[in-house]
Amino acid sequence: MASTGSLITKKVIAYSLKDLLKTTPYQKISIKDIMSHAEYRRQTFYDHFTDKDDLIVWIYQQELTEIVQHFVTYDHWTVIIKRLVDYFEKNQVFYQKTLLESYVFDAQLSNQLEHFINYLLTHQTNQHDLPYKPKETATFFAFAITGTIKDWLFHDCQLSKGAITELITNQLTVLLPSNKTDISVL
Repeated sequence: MASTGSLITKKVIAYSLKDLLKTTPYQKISIKDIMSHAEYRRQTFYDHFTDKDDLIVWIYQQELTEIVQHFVTYDHWTVIIKRLVDYFEKNQVFYQKTLLESYVFDAQLSNQLEHFINYLLTHQTNQHDLPYKPKETATFFAFAITGTIKDWLFHDCQLSKGAITELITNQLTVLLPSNKTDISVL
């Protein structure tokens, strides 16, 4: 596990890239630009990352883990879906600009969602009553939700947060028949 100082440094570097992406295309941002914006020396970047793509992978992994995996045992799953949608809307520019440059997003988001859905299926339902295999079902729905979120991002989040959250939640509710969803939570 990374030290607190190391995590903070990585987050500052990540924030710097995300802030630069608001005004500059991904391809035109150099590591020097990122580190100058972060007010860190250039070598600090290489103490934590190998290149910009490595930074992107880290952002995807870290932020999605913080939203999904850290709360899976504490919050109702509908709250996690809402938090995920809120996060993507808030970081829309970052994802729009990096999705075209990196193929890592699909793998990272699908992986997080697969673990999340599999957890729901194995911990919040009676597995003996399930007419399907949890792992394969989790994989299928994770890819479907990833595609839905990507499409939403690429279309400038035209569908409201509430509508996209409800769409995803309704699809997952089909999987969790014994876990009635209170849509008013959303």
